[in-house]
Amino acid sequence: MLKIPHPSEYRFDPLERLPEAVRHTVREKGRLKEYSPGDVLMASGDDGAYIRFIMSGEASVMLKDGDEPALSVDIMKSGDIFGEISFLTGRPSPENAELVADEPCSVLEVPAAEFEIILQQNPEFTISLVKNLARKIMRLDRMVLRSRQKKRALQSLISREEHIFPDYVIGDYVRSQLATRIEELAHSDGPVLIIGETGVGKEVLAHAIFRLGHHYKSVFLLLDLLRTRYEQTFQVMRNEELGKERDVVQEQMQLFFGIEEPGLNGRPKVQPGYVELTEDGTLLVRGVEQLEPDVQEELLEVVCGSGTYMRVNGEEPHPARLRLLATTELHPDEITRADHPLLHSLLQRSIVIPPLRRRRREIPGLVSHYISQYCQELRKQIVETPKETLKTLVNYSWPGNDIELSTTLKRAVLVSEGEVLRPQDIYFDLKRVEGTGKFNLLRFQAVRQAMLSPLFPAIFQSAVTPFFFILLVLLFLGPQDPLNNPAALFSWAVGWPVLIVGAFIWSRFWCSLCPIGTLSKLAKKIIALERPFPTALKNRSDLLIAGAVLCIIWFETATGIRNSPFNVGLLLLTMLFSAVIVAVIYERQSWCRYLCGLGGMISVLSKGSFLELRADRNVCISQCSSNECYLGTPQREGCPFGQVAPKLHSNRFCKLCGICVKNCPHGAVNLNLRLPGNEIWEMRHTNTGTAFLIIGMIGGLLSEMAIKMPLYKELTSYLPLPDMLKFTIIFFVVVLTANLMLAIATVFSHRVFDEDFQENYSRYGLALLPIALTGFMAFHLYYLINLGVQLPILVSKNFDFEIFRTLIITVPPWLTHFFQQLLVWLGLLWSLMIMYKLGRGSHERFSTAMYGVMPHMGSAVVLTICVLKSIRFYFYGN
Repeated sequence: MLKIPHPSEYRFDPLERLPEAVRHTVREKGRLKEYSPGDVLMASGDDGAYIRFIMSGEASVMLKDGDEPALSVDIMKSGDIFGEISFLTGRPSPENAELVADEPCSVLEVPAAEFEIILQQNPEFTISLVKNLARKIMRLDRMVLRSRQKKRALQSLISREEHIFPDYVIGDYVRSQLATRIEELAHSDGPVLIIGETGVGKEVLAHAIFRLGHHYKSVFLLLDLLRTRYEQTFQVMRNEELGKERDVVQEQMQLFFGIEEPGLNGRPKVQPGYVELTEDGTLLVRGVEQLEPDVQEELLEVVCGSGTYMRVNGEEPHPARLRLLATTELHPDEITRADHPLLHSLLQRSIVIPPLRRRRREIPGLVSHYISQYCQELRKQIVETPKETLKTLVNYSWPGNDIELSTTLKRAVLVSEGEVLRPQDIYFDLKRVEGTGKFNLLRFQAVRQAMLSPLFPAIFQSAVTPFFFILLVLLFLGPQDPLNNPAALFSWAVGWPVLIVGAFIWSRFWCSLCPIGTLSKLAKKIIALERPFPTALKNRSDLLIAGAVLCIIWFETATGIRNSPFNVGLLLLTMLFSAVIVAVIYERQSWCRYLCGLGGMISVLSKGSFLELRADRNVCISQCSSNECYLGTPQREGCPFGQVAPKLHSNRFCKLCGICVKNCPHGAVNLNLRLPGNEIWEMRHTNTGTAFLIIGMIGGLLSEMAIKMPLYKELTSYLPLPDMLKFTIIFFVVVLTANLMLAIATVFSHRVFDEDFQENYSRYGLALLPIALTGFMAFHLYYLINLGVQLPILVSKNFDFEIFRTLIITVPPWLTHFFQQLLVWLGLLWSLMIMYKLGRGSHERFSTAMYGVMPHMGSAVVLTICVLKSIRFYFYGN
């Protein structure tokens, strides 16, 4: 036993608060022990055999929670007593509490029996001990108060709206259409279900309900079931054994209601769940459809039934004092009582937020707000947002809705140069451009070198352009019998089929070889005013192209131009002069981009090609700030169509000239092989004009072939008009009827998918592209086989080339008809596949998706049958 120091050895006497007689007795009966930092002064479960006085040093009261690190809850200093509570109550100290030295400590230990005698002999000391206990209780009360204040501050901090979606702004639709409903549900204090796609602001709306409510406002907790860790925990394949499904239910039950597990001393160890943690607050469950039906039933009983819950493995019910808000991306039609009992019960207390593509009128206002916000945040100055930029933003389908709009505009403000936000500053859909079903041909060194060569595509242009002038001479000066004029024969028997088939094989590459474009480009080198193409026409370019294409189809039949080589030459010469005039006046290749009907037709058909030129947008946004693809370099001009490579989303706006490949210093541009039709079912930019044009092309083809049908003669016999006017009337009637068929199918389909009418019309009109493509292929296949055979005969006859006689092949009509039918049927299957993919992309449930696409599939079948019958009557007369 160590010698107990005399009070004079301390700077102050630790026992000075004790009566003098008691001090003497304590020192006489006690023993002094020394402890180093980290030593346990009093172990958990101490039975109170000793009363201890800290003579010097400090020690911490530590609480242990299973395997978690111990937590310091109090500090004892020199002069403090411990062990007296166990002595007075007769109960051991808690199993999870112990006293640990923070620094070297001297502790005076007095046996409990001696301490009891001291209390009996010194009532004054007993009173002092009670006062000491009172001081501890007061200190504990202050600690509890501070703890509650910290808890409230923490709850207030985590409940702030900016922690959910700091950049979101509520649009006009929510303010005008949903405000009353939101206020009504907020004041009712019951559970609420918020329905909408990703990014529409469901969580922000939930916080608005929390903010407007009168109760359950102590805290706003967000439980996100859509995050990866929850998906890995909960998403168990349904065909796995039942035990694993029970594990999922068990984990979800623990997440919400907590769990009780046996403790070391027989007392249960409690792990609270979200229901308990949200006491007197609001719990927002994001992705509530991820919960198993059994868990939803239990949660429904808690929030709408008994109002009590039990922890997993627990036996006592506990009151549930919370408000439940839940969000889901499921459409109301997908919510059934069997699969989603909680959601189904809350449908009467639900709010549906439509996607941004159905709130396009909000976009200009949202754009203005976000640009102002991000300019201030990023210290940039944007003073103008041109109409072209707004049109680009309004026409995009926004699959990520409001959150995608905000991030897109933030990125645009960041990369913009100057005070004008240009269309080329807008980057959509940042993902790897070479994804599933795509292969970059530029991986092959030979292909890359060819694209980077200054001779590409000039070497092809230098061959095609002289040939074009030879054709013009023969068309004007050659025989006027189309079967005896090699230029006319080549134009209709080879030129047209090559253009149509080429659109499928090499996309719009013909436009890079086109002599009209080449010559107009040469004219710009002589005179170039470089004026901007009129904005009004640019904004209506799709309608201009649609009109030009339909005009060519109409003109071909209405004027009988096939029978007049001179008129064909005159048409080509007119197109050449028009292109040159437009090129001289306006910037870039405006004729090819906005006005050329022939190029417009090829551009639409090229959407079905298996070749594309695209930029890796991630490389562009992370590494590029100079946009050489658009602006050009000192050695080369920029894109002739005025495209920014990362914004290019369609073959319509790319003629595979390779300029962007040469200009890009980061190697971001890829030449991809892809699945035919991939562009259609992955499209994000719907366009009504393109859909109308595709249906118009089918209608124009049908009207062209209808002139040999008995029904055509019967109908036109009632019209006392010239043949050209008769055909014009039939042409427009057929085109409008085909579009009316699509519109009727859209009336049913857009309601099933809960889409905007215009969007549904555009998407499924574009899905008919394969029928248009294969229909034109089948139409021109006949001329390629039956008139093409005349070309080597004519060349060998006029130029005495005997070798051409060996190229003459005779194909029986039945075989030609078979291949025509095969092409059209393949086009139908292709369209049906695209429609199926579009439907599944709009709705996860197979039955609903099929119900939504069936009207369009029916119209596709009808159009296909019309094309097949027209081909038979037009070419084979029965």
